Amino acid sequence: MLTVKDHFLSDPEEKIKILFQETPNISGPFAAGLPDTVVIHYTAGGSLNSSARWLQNPNAKASAHLVVGKTGEVIQLAPFNLRTWHAGRSTWKGRSGLNQYSIGIEIDNAGPLARTPDGYNTNFGKRIDNQNVVLATHKLESAERGWEAFTSLQLQVVEEICWALKAAYGIKEIVGHDDIAPSRKRDPGPAFPMASIQNKVLLGRDEDLPDEPDELMEAAALVIADNLNIRSMPGTTAALVSNPLPKGTKVKIKKTEGSWSYVKADIEGWVSTQWLRTV
Repeated sequence: MLTVKDHFLSDPEEKIKILFQETPNISGPFAAGLPDTVVIHYTAGGSLNSSARWLQNPNAKASAHLVVGKTGEVIQLAPFNLRTWHAGRSTWKGRSGLNQYSIGIEIDNAGPLARTPDGYNTNFGKRIDNQNVVLATHKLESAERGWEAFTSLQLQVVEEICWALKAAYGIKEIVGHDDIAPSRKRDPGPAFPMASIQNKVLLGRDEDLPDEPDELMEAAALVIADNLNIRSMPGTTAALVSNPLPKGTKVKIKKTEGSWSYVKADIEGWVSTQWLRTV
């Protein structure tokens, strides 16, 4: 389980690779009682390392506390008691300039994708496999488009980071850049399970609630992947229990463990939660 020690992220079990690469793009310490908020971003960059390097460049005039890679590795750019430049012009619940109040987490992810005759491409020209594309409508937009999926390891690590930050600093809010700067930002976007993270970390809501009737426990959802594998156990190496569920299949979510959900349609099994949209 991740922890915070002397304002740095730590993994006592040494399961997650954490590097420190200092950024000069900081503004000094937080005021007393702060930070109390976490802001989630996607990098829209090509890799963990290239995004970290850019956030270390004085010409970027931007930074964050952490960058999380696709395989769960983390680069910390500044200790959590110092302000970084991740929020920009921003407001939230009567406060402006969220850099003064928040820790910024950047996730290595391309964000919105451009559809081409050959498939979906990033804004830097990289083709994204269809299985890693989420078709969804951003809450601030009206049209559906493709977004790069976050990996299950990224989502697991980000959730653990939020738990660690809450324990260390009493975090009260977890928001997206699109929440605090809706006129100009769309990160982390609809591929990120923001509500799930908020419910678990801030409200302590466990989807596996005991002693509740099934109809109260189950949430309806739609499959948003073109074809969604359904497995006997949570995990990409578990055996398939049937042919993939096609896009648009309506399922009942019976329980969720980490980034996987046990669902019921005509059959039952485990699917990756990132490919479901609750309805």
